[in-house]
Amino acid sequence: MALKFLNKKGWHTGSLRNIEKVWKAEQKQEAEEKRLEEIRLQIQQEKERSEFHAMMEQSGLVPNRPERLEFMYDPVPAAAVATENANRHGVRFQNQHQRSNNKKQKQSVPGALFDDKTHFANDSWRKSHSDPLLLIRQQELEARKSVKEKRNDKDGEETMEYKRKHMRRV
Repeated sequence: MALKFLNKKGWHTGSLRNIEKVWKAEQKQEAEEKRLEEIRLQIQQEKERSEFHAMMEQSGLVPNRPERLEFMYDPVPAAAVATENANRHGVRFQNQHQRSNNKKQKQSVPGALFDDKTHFANDSWRKSHSDPLLLIRQQELEARKSVKEKRNDKDGEETMEYKRKHMRRV
């Protein structure tokens, strides 16, 4: 019995299109499983780290800290490396008192070049007028207006006839 006609059906499992769909779905599922495994591993590492920190607190090596959102206060490793490198290269950080003195000195210097204030009106105008998406939308609105004006400029009789023909009478 010849069953070649089944190959043309959309639901046939042997068609290349369906084989490709199945393959893509399998690849997607494998990627999702891999991502979930990475998340599980990361959670496990965080648990181990917190358990190790708790053991250190119990033994007295580290002072006890109150329970709070620790991840907000823990330094990011990349940031810690950057600060170490900055300190190695002779960069010195200013304390709060030095910052306030610098701010006062900047405020005492006259001139627009030394102004730390941002001018919101100028900035917002510049952003709105240099936005390409805004320009595109304005052009679309102008095109719509011109189409509406052309429609209204035609004889009012034509539009009235159209309304008479196409409106339902009650």
